[in-house]
Amino acid sequence: MTETEVDGSRLLIVDDDALMRSMACRTLSHAGFSVSEADGGAQALALFDLTRFDLVLLDVMMPDMDGYQVCHEIRRLPDGDRIPIIMLTGLNDTQSIELAYQAGATDFIAKPINWTLLTHRVRYALRASLAAESAIRSRDRLERAQRIANMGSWEIAGDNNSFVCSPELARLFGAPVEVMGCASPQAFLDRVTDTDRATVKAMREAAEREGVPYQLTFKVTRFDGAVRTVHEQANPVRDSAGRQIAVEGITQDITDQVETEKRISRLARYDALTGLPNREFFGKLAAKSLERARSASNTCALIYLDVDRFKSVNDAVGQQRANGVLVTLAERLTASVRDIEPKFAGHMASESVLARVGPNTFALLLIDIGDEQHAGAVTDQLLQSVSMPLAIDGSELVLTGSAGIALYPRDSGNNHDLARCAEQALHAAKSQGRAQRRFFDEAMNEYASIRLAKESELRRAIADRQLRVHYQAKVDARSGTMVGAEALVRWQHPTRGLVPPGDFIALAEESGQILALTACVLETVCSDLARWRNAGQTVVPVSVNLASPSFSSDALPAQLTDMVQRHGLTPASLVLEVTESILMADIDRVVVRLEGLRALGFSVSLDDFGTGYSSLSYLKRFPIDELKIDRTFVTDAWRGGRDGAIAASIIALGREFGLRVVAEGVETPEQAQHMVKMGCVYQQGFLFSRPVPADEFARLLDKPSLRDDDA
Repeated sequence: MTETEVDGSRLLIVDDDALMRSMACRTLSHAGFSVSEADGGAQALALFDLTRFDLVLLDVMMPDMDGYQVCHEIRRLPDGDRIPIIMLTGLNDTQSIELAYQAGATDFIAKPINWTLLTHRVRYALRASLAAESAIRSRDRLERAQRIANMGSWEIAGDNNSFVCSPELARLFGAPVEVMGCASPQAFLDRVTDTDRATVKAMREAAEREGVPYQLTFKVTRFDGAVRTVHEQANPVRDSAGRQIAVEGITQDITDQVETEKRISRLARYDALTGLPNREFFGKLAAKSLERARSASNTCALIYLDVDRFKSVNDAVGQQRANGVLVTLAERLTASVRDIEPKFAGHMASESVLARVGPNTFALLLIDIGDEQHAGAVTDQLLQSVSMPLAIDGSELVLTGSAGIALYPRDSGNNHDLARCAEQALHAAKSQGRAQRRFFDEAMNEYASIRLAKESELRRAIADRQLRVHYQAKVDARSGTMVGAEALVRWQHPTRGLVPPGDFIALAEESGQILALTACVLETVCSDLARWRNAGQTVVPVSVNLASPSFSSDALPAQLTDMVQRHGLTPASLVLEVTESILMADIDRVVVRLEGLRALGFSVSLDDFGTGYSSLSYLKRFPIDELKIDRTFVTDAWRGGRDGAIAASIIALGREFGLRVVAEGVETPEQAQHMVKMGCVYQQGFLFSRPVPADEFARLLDKPSLRDDDA
């Protein structure tokens, strides 16, 4: 350290000799120090209450309190143990010097004082103090860093194998204070678990004898009994001549890190909801099992099992309860597999692997099944476990499952293609009415290729604007006046002609293209409305059907607002049609979405009412504007009976809630007249108009009445 680093330091001179104090003050002030004086011990200690000094020059012989006592009292003050104290003594005996050091003196100067050397002695003491402070701060920083990192340091030195460890290492091991005082390499080695102790001992001995550094992860048992995982690194320490004089190391508690890595690894391999292997991990397990089966020339079966219509369950009871259903099904399937395995005497059933490979799809790999009938019997038992009744909120829920089975090596020789075959067989089972099982055959390859081609064609149709919107009028049946319309999408296929929605809407939903399709329909409707308005025609509100993904999309409100603004329309121009299953998905969230849409000015219509899951207690919560009676109740309502009673109830319900009620599928005058008598004047159906292209619908807008139009 340089002189400038100690200049300005605050010094206190304590001496009952005024002349001595004056000379010392003059000398040290001239050297750049800030100097205070005290004529005795009591005054010196009082000054410590007012300021902090960097060094004290303290006379030994004073009348009120000798220097030894004053030094002792200073050392007892906060931070007093770090202040350099130089004793000024005229006593020239060894005992006085020993007493000075025992009292806590840093140094002493004999009187008479050499004033030239005094400044140098003070500077030296200050520099030594600053160096000690820096070392203490460095040590404190190191200890804090070790504490934050959960790490401790240690050193094994000399031929006597002396052991020195940091306080943080002792804390890491939970070592009591008395153990710290007699720490030894063996004492801490004894804390290593039995399975790792020999390895750690060999590594340390190699480091001590041969200077071999090491890094090692092992487990230790703390003094409180807790088992922790630590990572240790050790390196030899050599002197300037290259001789090894010690081994120093650091030991870090990495238990939390290891546990976190295990959790991350598990999340990457296992389904978080059911605890079963996920699709990716199942693929790896299956690949290994099939490799062993190949060596043993065994026949295997891969079963894909899907819970039928589970989306409806999710919509009806909410995601949380639906997740509970999946957990129960996973437990049932696991129990079924355990029950099946003892029946596989002589087979490698213990290698059976059950996994969750989709939202409501499970997969089971059976090793060495024997024959096809064996795989079919296992699948039947799994489907039976799915169909057992479930209790939800006091009600009984009965589910069904569909399954596809692929055989190894008959259908494929690798796990990837085998999974593809099982999925195709599953899809075939669901296409045949569900609650069935199907084995894979080559015909399914052709079907899958056709389906893939259809998905590609539909994607191209949306991009190339091959979709067409037709409009069907809603009328007041008393006058035939048009009061609204419903937009219905068609696909103008380049070779197949006009494709009805029943041939591609489900495909759009299953392939994830429904959002793009809905956006295309909305854009077309807004464009047509703007065109009719600009032509001076009287336009009516148009209803557009929203599938669940579209209604649930957080982007929907902004998307709708942007569309009507770009086309110069008002939100009242659009009526958004939703189904009961959509409303029952997550009631609280749905209510918020409906309120938000209506606050923007859009009307909401509940389509196909009476066919879904909603009840009156739920319906009164939904902020909607219109109820549409499903055609199944309208067709025979005029004959009376159950359909008539249901239709009358819906009409009364709509009137009670202040909703507009629309009857769908009105095709005959008898149906229309009966619905009017029951109080449902707004109707839609072939009696008034079929769905027609936009240009033809524009001509209908100019007609005062559609009541007498030929259907």
